Amino acid sequence: MKVVRLSLIPAFLILQTACHFQIGAVPRINQKAPKSVNQVTTPITQANVGPEYNAYVNEVRKHWANNNYEWLEGEARRLGESKDRLPGGYWKLRVLYQSIEGLVDRVASDDIWQKHIANVETWIKEHPAAAMPRIILADLWRSYAWKARGTGYANTVEPEGWKTFDQRLDKTIEILGEAANLEGESPEWYLTALLAARGRGHDREAFEKLFEQSIRLEPTYYYLYQAKAGYLLPQWYGERGEWERFAEEASNRVGGEQGDIILFTVYTFQMSNSSSDFMNTRQAIAPRLLAGFRAIDKLYGSSPQRLNEACLISFFAGDNEIPAELMKRIGNNYDLTVWKDDSNFNIFRQEALMRVGKLPRYGQSDGAQKQ
Repeated sequence: MKVVRLSLIPAFLILQTACHFQIGAVPRINQKAPKSVNQVTTPITQANVGPEYNAYVNEVRKHWANNNYEWLEGEARRLGESKDRLPGGYWKLRVLYQSIEGLVDRVASDDIWQKHIANVETWIKEHPAAAMPRIILADLWRSYAWKARGTGYANTVEPEGWKTFDQRLDKTIEILGEAANLEGESPEWYLTALLAARGRGHDREAFEKLFEQSIRLEPTYYYLYQAKAGYLLPQWYGERGEWERFAEEASNRVGGEQGDIILFTVYTFQMSNSSSDFMNTRQAIAPRLLAGFRAIDKLYGSSPQRLNEACLISFFAGDNEIPAELMKRIGNNYDLTVWKDDSNFNIFRQEALMRVGKLPRYGQSDGAQKQ
């Protein structure tokens, strides 16, 4: 693997959903504060990713619990070659890594974090030539650094928080340097390095070089594009509108259905925790985003999360039939990470039926609707 001067890399990670829009005068989605969840005993994501995804997570974690490091490393090599994806277009390689990384989250206690880190260090001791456990360990230290810092503005962080943050990011960079000299290149190494960049300043040139290396290795690994889009948010190192321009340029550069998928996954990533007017100010791109969903649906099959994301976007696409079509496919299998709560979903479902004339518009009689 080519060694990159990580000390020069700037750094990123922000997850940004839902919507208030003018078409149909649908009310604003009610954004509730997320509950604290200890992911030691829960799935790695609260999104409705589908049974195949969850089954694979359980398989990976079974091997992890049994210290079956040979299987984990062999699976990583296999997936690096096969590029297998799950329904919804999720790369199995990313799910493999995240199944272990996501066993703890930032609300877990330090004791739980340190125990998980120690378990991965045991893997490294038993398999010193393997890059995979070092990449996972580097990502754990990155997330552990953000636990110390917190997610508030810089002026809200205590000096001790900054000190611990810097020390843990130093560990991330040190471990990535070790992993860079082992085995072959992996897009997961680059993803961890890109995600580490937010805490290390804003050397844009170094970040761009790292990103270009990453997509030369795996140009359709959409998580890399999500990482750069987050880096380009105005609250980090970009300017207003810059990440949107980047997403379209990246989509065009890759081209075809894979380019459409990149655009869809970047936008839904940014949408997932953004302000409520996210799509209201981006309606022009909605039809192309739906093309990305259709490509996922065609090539890999859909997942509840993707279907719900596409349905929400479809309300902005200027076609009244699509929301009703997607709502019918969703049925009662809706994803609250998209709609926020049951009442929001029901409001949107009613709006979809109104648009195709299957329910009267608010304040309008059935007779008036039919005229």
